[in-house]
Amino acid sequence: MTDDYRVKGRSNLEIRQLAKKTREFFGIEGDRRVDVLACLATKSIWTVKGKKQLNSQIRPDAELGTADGITSHGKDFVTIAVKRSVRDAAFMGDGRARNTLAHELDHAVIHNGVEMPRRALGNITPKWLNPFESAEHQVRVFAPAFLINDLIAETLSSADEISIEFGISDESAKIYFDDLTALRNRELAAEKIRRIAEEFRESVTPVISKLHFINDACTVCGHQTVFPVGSKFMCQTCDTVFDRFQDGDPTDM
Repeated sequence: MTDDYRVKGRSNLEIRQLAKKTREFFGIEGDRRVDVLACLATKSIWTVKGKKQLNSQIRPDAELGTADGITSHGKDFVTIAVKRSVRDAAFMGDGRARNTLAHELDHAVIHNGVEMPRRALGNITPKWLNPFESAEHQVRVFAPAFLINDLIAETLSSADEISIEFGISDESAKIYFDDLTALRNRELAAEKIRRIAEEFRESVTPVISKLHFINDACTVCGHQTVFPVGSKFMCQTCDTVFDRFQDGDPTDM
């Protein structure tokens, strides 16, 4: 038995953008540490299908069995049910519990369909299911993007620091940090390529010699823009060419 299912394919970038839009909906886009329990306590939630009523439930552990949380959709509402032990652990700042709640928020925001349990031992994804269309893969990307403040994360140097700073699981912190490292490496590579390209352009651009004008003015246009060209003289202003230019007695050609 598997706990995953196929959903509309989305890139990791798109999923992160949806997570940030959800932060904006809850008014926490600039928060350092997300109060995910306060988000679940609100009466409504933004989803890709529009704004819906949010019905959050804390249930006895025995009632949910092996599932830490379950999200289901109605026509105009979303129900998120979580174990009391998970809620209590999240209240105490446990990273995995906070991830579980963010996990369920993702199912509420993105996945409008099959009821999906969050297994205590982790959900199983079949090998034939591509990551970009896996519900479980999408929530693994969404959860850290929702819980992490990107501007602060940019100042951190390890997955451990991210896990501690934002109160997320080690697994989510590693996923986020690996993506952040890949982005930094791409930016460094792009900057190096730009620098090499600029150096190449400078190396092949012909150097334009600076013209040296003689003291005499052009007898045609009157501008002091006459310069020697081999054994002749030329005016840069009017393009007149002279055989010689001496003692004010030029001969036009």
